[in-house]
Amino acid sequence: MDSFLDRAWNVIYVFLSNTVVFMDSLFSPLEILGPEFVIFVLAFFVVIFTRIIGKFYVTKRYIKLKKDYKHWQGVREEAMKHPDRKKGKALAKNVDQAELNKAYYDYFFEGLLKHFMVNVLPILLVVSYVTTVYTPANLLERFGKQWVFSFSFGSSSTVNVSSMLWFVICIILSYIIFAILKMVIKKLYAKKSV
Repeated sequence: MDSFLDRAWNVIYVFLSNTVVFMDSLFSPLEILGPEFVIFVLAFFVVIFTRIIGKFYVTKRYIKLKKDYKHWQGVREEAMKHPDRKKGKALAKNVDQAELNKAYYDYFFEGLLKHFMVNVLPILLVVSYVTTVYTPANLLERFGKQWVFSFSFGSSSTVNVSSMLWFVICIILSYIIFAILKMVIKKLYAKKSV
């Protein structure tokens, strides 16, 4: 088992190392515009990637569990419509205990795993790339400064913005920009269809 895990981790390490080299070669021409621009482009691309993948990636199990949950929820609602209110509550409680709770938790955890795979994991991978490639030492070597931004508030206080903090700001901005673009495209599409 140890040799299998060693081989698996070796394959993962080689894949991630090759991905870092590929991303370096892909984004190195943009470094002329500075690290802040490259990090913003990375953040914006990962947001677009997660939104597109989230739209199209749905497992068969997720669809089955959703259907199962909706079915048992409908059964529970029908039980609540029983003319005898006390008997309806008892029937609904039986449905809850027998099937609905299990169906809900299975559906919830499958959705949680889907969300993690589609949204969280790509962002974490890009975060690890940014924090590995744009360390203060690498920024100093590549751009002649240790921080992405430095702000001075008076003579004694200076705020240094690291690559990690800038990436988080860029992710938030990218989600806002994506939402605005989505609304604008919907409005344009609605005007064309009328």
